Amino acid sequence: MATEQAIEIQGPAGVLEARWQPGKDESCDGLLMCHPHPLFDGTMNNKVVTSMTRTASRLGLSTLRFNFRGVGGSEGEHDHGQGEQQDVLAALRYAREQLGWQRLYLAGFSFGAGMACLASTQAADDIAGLFLIAPAVHNFDAPSALPLQFETFVYMGDADEVVPFDDVDDWVSRVVPQPHWEVFEKGGHFFHGRLTDLQASARRDLEALIG
Repeated sequence: MATEQAIEIQGPAGVLEARWQPGKDESCDGLLMCHPHPLFDGTMNNKVVTSMTRTASRLGLSTLRFNFRGVGGSEGEHDHGQGEQQDVLAALRYAREQLGWQRLYLAGFSFGAGMACLASTQAADDIAGLFLIAPAVHNFDAPSALPLQFETFVYMGDADEVVPFDDVDDWVSRVVPQPHWEVFEKGGHFFHGRLTDLQASARRDLEALIG
């Protein structure tokens, strides 16, 4: 299996530090993963982030994770969710134009799920599937409608101590089209003790999309 490589993505606020791992073949399908809140120690090295990229890699997908502006080696300053959406879009363009990805699966955890969700509404034709893990809908303007071009999957622990479960449950019940919704019983925000279950669910759903 190929190893991850350190790369740089030119973002709107400067260079974004990133890690890319090639897939197993020339199909150039890949998963782009967004990390949790920068002001609460969120980075691309978060264990949920790396668990998701490992899961995708084991399926033969290429993977890409990056640090939002102002995090780690990424230039710029935290922009409270506004500029970060543009960072996601810059990473999407890089995956398409520089890495040659044909089918792109976009994923995020917590704050990163919010940024992925909002970015997906601006680049729907470039995305083959959206994976939102504990999306912090209380901290961003969650859309009332999702693009029809792809399926959306939402994963959430019912004992989440950071993101209010009821807020996410309510959003999932109202947004159209309705996402696939999986609740992990007694699962906390960081999926302690449930990370392998999360990986299994993500693998199942990715495999269904990959075909």
